[in-house]
Amino acid sequence: MNRMYQALCEVCAIWRDEMRTFVRDEGVFLFCLLMPAVYPLLYAWIYNNEMVREVPIVVVDNSHSALSRRFIQMADASPDVRVAARATNLEEARRMIEQQEVRGIYYFPAELADAVNEGRRTYVSVYTDMAMTLQYKSIYMTATSVVGKINKDIRIARMAKLTTSRDEDISAAPLNFTEVPIFNPAGGYSGFILPCVLMLVLQQTLMLGIGLSEGTRRERRRLTVVARTIPNRGYGIRLAFGKGLAYFMVYSVWAAYLSIVVPRLFGLVMIANWGDLLAIMFPYLLACISFGLMLSWMVRYRENVLLLVVFTSVPFLFLSGISWPLNAIPAFWQGVGGLIPSTYAIRAYVRIATMGAGLSDVIPEYRALWIQAAAYFAAACIVMWRTRKG
Repeated sequence: MNRMYQALCEVCAIWRDEMRTFVRDEGVFLFCLLMPAVYPLLYAWIYNNEMVREVPIVVVDNSHSALSRRFIQMADASPDVRVAARATNLEEARRMIEQQEVRGIYYFPAELADAVNEGRRTYVSVYTDMAMTLQYKSIYMTATSVVGKINKDIRIARMAKLTTSRDEDISAAPLNFTEVPIFNPAGGYSGFILPCVLMLVLQQTLMLGIGLSEGTRRERRRLTVVARTIPNRGYGIRLAFGKGLAYFMVYSVWAAYLSIVVPRLFGLVMIANWGDLLAIMFPYLLACISFGLMLSWMVRYRENVLLLVVFTSVPFLFLSGISWPLNAIPAFWQGVGGLIPSTYAIRAYVRIATMGAGLSDVIPEYRALWIQAAAYFAAACIVMWRTRKG
């Protein structure tokens, strides 16, 4: 009993020292207390408009017909595209794209109106700057929408025998469709990517905070007063548990803030059951903390962890299978992604928060997080024990 009490006292002392580090170490304070609060808000504010509007384009109209003018007017009247300039040829228009004055080109051939009047097929060419996917989408989808409306009017005009407007509409479009976006009603970028980023912020800031703390200790090549008094037997477990407890207490608040408050603050879809959300966040925090403690052996200097986290942030997002289709990721990289806690947490959180899934629907991810939490905690204990002397 005395031995258990002593072990508990040592764990509490380690926890107290780690909590002091949050305040005394400027780097740990910045990445563990300020960055989780500010970074998601900044990211959400930047993409708060959801959609890219009024993308500038240039028009090359060699047709000079009523049909081409109507097309240009309809495109310019749309919310996504703005006709910013007119060019006499494609070379002039391409130079405007190279100079970043516009993002796309609508090209109308000289035979446009004649081909339509004679019943022949013709084309309106669309050239876009593929450097910006969202802008490409706005330019292309606007052209597609305008072409669809004009084609419908042309078919109706050729059906002179029809007498009513209702008959004309049905004959021009006998099979129509109704577009109902689900899970992301606005069809915007923020609603798509922000839930993934929120989960990744938890993991990456934890890695930064833990890495900075351990890097400082190794730079100074010293243990805390409490750590020096702990015997070798049980040293790794007590140190990992005490440090992990400190990070868990702090990040329990940030987990609730990032997973619940931020989405509601910016009007993102949030249809989660609180119990299911809590069930996912609990093992995710444990897995992230243990993962960070395990990787701390790689941090010999404080600056090392910055390079590590910056290098891995974007790959971790892609490996989750949310921003890039999972079936398009090679099997090897899927295996690498399976080692990262954020991979399973992002998949589970998106399904629960935005798709209305329950815990029973994300059992594979839930089980994987618990396995990672246990495996990485065991590895963290070994790392803490082996690196006792810095």
